[in-house]
Amino acid sequence: MDILRKTIKKLTEEEYQALLEQVSGNRKNKPFMVLEASRSNEFVSDTEMMEKLQVNPSAYYTLKSRLNSKIAEVLSKKVENPVRELMEEVVRVPATLYATNREFSIRSLKELEKRLKEYDMSNELITVYKTLALLHLHHDDYDHYIKLYNRHVAYSLAVAKAEQLFARFFKKMGYFQLTMDETVLDEAVRIKRELSNITDMYDSHRLFVLYNIVRIYYLCNVPEKQQELKSLELEMETVLKRMNEIFESYPLDTFYSNIRPLTNILQYEYFQKIKNQVRANSYLAGTEDVILDWSEKNALHYFIIQYLNSRVEKFLEDGEMHRLMDFNNKIEKSFELNINEPYHYISFRKHISICKFYNKDYQGAARTIYDLRNNISLKQFTHTDIECKLFQALCYCIMGEDGLTQQIIASIKRQTADADQDFEAAAIFIKILKTALKPSDFRKKIARINDLLVQFNEANKGSQPLLKFLRIDDALIRKMTNPIKD
Repeated sequence: MDILRKTIKKLTEEEYQALLEQVSGNRKNKPFMVLEASRSNEFVSDTEMMEKLQVNPSAYYTLKSRLNSKIAEVLSKKVENPVRELMEEVVRVPATLYATNREFSIRSLKELEKRLKEYDMSNELITVYKTLALLHLHHDDYDHYIKLYNRHVAYSLAVAKAEQLFARFFKKMGYFQLTMDETVLDEAVRIKRELSNITDMYDSHRLFVLYNIVRIYYLCNVPEKQQELKSLELEMETVLKRMNEIFESYPLDTFYSNIRPLTNILQYEYFQKIKNQVRANSYLAGTEDVILDWSEKNALHYFIIQYLNSRVEKFLEDGEMHRLMDFNNKIEKSFELNINEPYHYISFRKHISICKFYNKDYQGAARTIYDLRNNISLKQFTHTDIECKLFQALCYCIMGEDGLTQQIIASIKRQTADADQDFEAAAIFIKILKTALKPSDFRKKIARINDLLVQFNEANKGSQPLLKFLRIDDALIRKMTNPIKD
């Protein structure tokens, strides 16, 4: 009922009334009752709705599925296509071969060619050049247009391949960030290299945009590369300025119009990475509204997760928890995540848990991680699984739940014993937790934990860091070690 309710509330009143008419004829039948309950501000659970309708679960979910299909049909009509008129003209292009006035057909196609170039509609130009070539079959210009046709076919295939590589790169980078597995990173690097090779083949602004978005996120998310970031400041600004100019030049391009705010967000994230807080803050204004808008667009979920991670990094620098929590309260209501997208799903739930932790809601933080681990198997993401368990154990330790802390420690020990990766930092963090649980002298425990923290930070400097979002200060150590919990 929750997804249906959120979707129904996206409709305008006019659209909603049209939907009512379409699915129920405005009769107070079962579809009408479900729609009205979804539209209202009162919460009605699925169980309550089934009782009200007097239907079994199978019939109820069939009804909901049909309603969702109808709503999808309504929403699809809302998607604006600013180049629809041009597309309609392209559809009519083959018919110009059979027009009675050849010269007029050629002039109209050349005019269409000019407009398609303005809007960077390369695929559509293929149809135009193919037709112009056929219209010039017995003239010298035939070779000219057949070359343009062949070039655009090759370019179109290259762009299609680049777009696939672009999407695959972010999927692969998500898996790398969950696993910290070097073989996964190698695959992401191969994808990036292949995209670079395609970009070098053509003087194309679209390929320039695709490649540079990939490159910037690669540099920002691979630990070994982050040391290079500060030296690339001038280059980054030049690249992002060029991307902005491209977006402004093609305002009707669907891809560009959707990702246009990304340049500001990348500027913000870049300066946050190099810890230039003043410059980062200057690009932060307006980003929250963009992210809320993007939260309903599946294709942009990776960028949202990266932004949320950078907000945690910002909080660790400035301590403005209220801004972090205020934004979380908004995005939780609109961010529709699919459990089949593990990087997005796991990262968002972990982000919520981290924010609860820093808001001193340790029980809420532990519960969020507990629910995450029960909703999705993390076994294939060993690095993230161990990180989540360590974080959950820390929350239990602070809460005084010694038994639950020990259970998780035992689980981590069994898991790391069989793991291929080196988890020295995890072993040291377990020592920190076990020291906090010991019934020994309070001051000695604090001194011992501080010594272990130095070891942990040293062991955690490698290519597979754990708990980078964790700031362990004196106040937190005292909470961990104090036998009398709040």
